Amino acid sequence: MSRSNNIQLVTKDSVKIFTTILKELDSKSHLLLREATIPIDIIDDDKRHYLYLPESCLKNLMEVLSRNVENHRLGVLFWRLCKDTYIPSFIERLTIGGDLKSTLDEFSNLLISDSTNAKVYLQEKGDTWWLVREKSGIDEPWFKFAEMFSVIFMCELLRNLTSHEWAPSRIGIRCDNDSDFVALPALKSVQFFTERPVTAIEIPKAFIYKKVNLIQKQRTHNISNNPLNIKNICFVEQFKMAISPYLPVGKLPIKLAAEILRMNVRTLQRKLKNEGAIYQVLIEEMCFELITRDIVETTKPITIIATQYGYSDAGHFSRAFKRIYGVSPTLYRKNNSLA
Repeated sequence: MSRSNNIQLVTKDSVKIFTTILKELDSKSHLLLREATIPIDIIDDDKRHYLYLPESCLKNLMEVLSRNVENHRLGVLFWRLCKDTYIPSFIERLTIGGDLKSTLDEFSNLLISDSTNAKVYLQEKGDTWWLVREKSGIDEPWFKFAEMFSVIFMCELLRNLTSHEWAPSRIGIRCDNDSDFVALPALKSVQFFTERPVTAIEIPKAFIYKKVNLIQKQRTHNISNNPLNIKNICFVEQFKMAISPYLPVGKLPIKLAAEILRMNVRTLQRKLKNEGAIYQVLIEEMCFELITRDIVETTKPITIIATQYGYSDAGHFSRAFKRIYGVSPTLYRKNNSLA
């Protein structure tokens, strides 16, 4: 399956880490979350039954931040996010021991488990090595800011893995102007090369086989290094994983779903049709999966559940439920309740 046919996904935990930047903006944080098409309860609610969000919400977040934060301040926020949260979250998942090359190879696999569209790898060129990031979309408004974050992230990762013996000296970027990159924290003495085909950080050969000493920390949560192989599942399943987080507010109009995915409505309809799915039918099925979970696992009144998912008329809700499950919502709860 080609990348163009995929809905790219990122883990909920990764998106949640990025949203901590919005706390710096105080009262505007919830408005900016909504503007970035990120579920507003992601900051406070860990009980929701989903693992992934569409990568498009991170692209939206980059655009939202660029409109609300000056580039210099945004660079500082990215740097603090990497140092304080994002890099520690990766390092605690790495295997203890190994040289820098094997550790970076392991990191690349972890990154893919967090984002299906991630492509970071080591490449040897002559007498030096490069940590390379591939990313399409250079003409999109979010691209420069995503590249700024990636440069900071890769540099801080290399500093951490080399006990700060390594320092950045040459960096290739895809953007055509390096003024915002030169101003990034701890990168003022770096030589940047613009309009490169990839983003790349130079690693002198002397570092590549040096042993990495990671301090083992008590893990606060279990993270699998072997996630679901979500890159190769069909489009309908990718769609369901991407859109499910937005359904507790009710059935989404197809225009809104397409906006969330940064996709044309007709393109979305065509891709679903190619796999035998119709948007309205699929969304109703997805909503009722969540509805039955609430009916079985909670004691919330059924009328409240119906209202939450956009059914203002109890009779209409009951008829729709019985059409799908063959029994009324009340009887379904009685037969299946875990609450």
